[in-house]
Amino acid sequence: MSKSFCYLFILSLIISSCTKNQNSQFNSDFTIKYIDKVSIPNDQLIDSTLIGGLSSIDYLEGNKFVVISDDRSEFSPARIYEVQIDFDSSGITDFIFNKTTLLKNKDSLSFKENEMDPESIRYRKSTDTYFYTSEGGRTEDWIDPFIWEINRSGEFISEVEVPDIFQFSDETGLRVNGGFESLSFENDTIIWYANELPLKEDGEVASFEAGDFPVRLVRHDIKNNNVLNQYAYKISHLNEKPIPEDGFFINSVPEILFIDDNRLWVMERSYTKGIGNFVKLFEINLDNATDIMEIKALAEADYKAVSKNMILDFSDYNHKIDNIEGMTFGPDFPDGSKSLIFISDDNFNKEQETQLWLFSVKGLN
Repeated sequence: MSKSFCYLFILSLIISSCTKNQNSQFNSDFTIKYIDKVSIPNDQLIDSTLIGGLSSIDYLEGNKFVVISDDRSEFSPARIYEVQIDFDSSGITDFIFNKTTLLKNKDSLSFKENEMDPESIRYRKSTDTYFYTSEGGRTEDWIDPFIWEINRSGEFISEVEVPDIFQFSDETGLRVNGGFESLSFENDTIIWYANELPLKEDGEVASFEAGDFPVRLVRHDIKNNNVLNQYAYKISHLNEKPIPEDGFFINSVPEILFIDDNRLWVMERSYTKGIGNFVKLFEINLDNATDIMEIKALAEADYKAVSKNMILDFSDYNHKIDNIEGMTFGPDFPDGSKSLIFISDDNFNKEQETQLWLFSVKGLN
């Protein structure tokens, strides 16, 4: 073998190695396996409240979970439910709604209609409390979104001081129905949340052409009540146009899950009139992403968004996909793999379904 050939061979190995390392953030060895999907009847009552609008789910203990309804006190008072979900590696065997808890305002009273819009809920085991988000109220004067901590009885404990950019105004801030639908714990003192749709000053809503449709992933220290970081996540464009062509369409971020110091899972949920729902799960990596906390408007700014890689497409399973908005890890399976559960919001529409989807995740560190 000539010296020149040896040199070229070694150089090719170095280049190959470098290329592999550049993409290493998405060389995860985990696998996600579909197990089951069941539908929850949309005409059930519990404690005189209508079960529906289930837009978020989180794990409590054993086989118990908490879910939140995004009912703005229109059908029943704003509320959460404790639910028992029985399942094993072969599927979901049962689900039972055990308890209703009404959400209370700061005066310990139930919310009036349209005073708030509950969306995401997370349980903090160390304090036995819940944190939940509201997209904002729809009274004559718009009520800005919030993130509250409450006790297990639904009573107010504390409020997270979210940045002022996440308010409603004519020219800037949140779009209607584009506030906080997502929430996740990094640890006991740090949470993550994101706006569902881009702020007016950051960009346009996702359309059918490629473009920048950024939302802000916020990392927040709830112990000291201050924002630590913000990162831009770019929502994907839609593919099929609505029928008719002037029909409604949307693609947005309804939920996130913290994985580790550099990774989160981000759900994108789209709906196109006449076509249907599409739901995809992406893993994002924060390496090399710009901290945009000091950038007031992203539309004309120079920044680097988080990188993203699709890890789950619900269209692959040949089942009807409804308005999936919530996700959580549940108890581990006997083989050590994690259970991953999704829930859909039926919008209190008899033509839609409240769905539970069950997956297993093996090899996730």
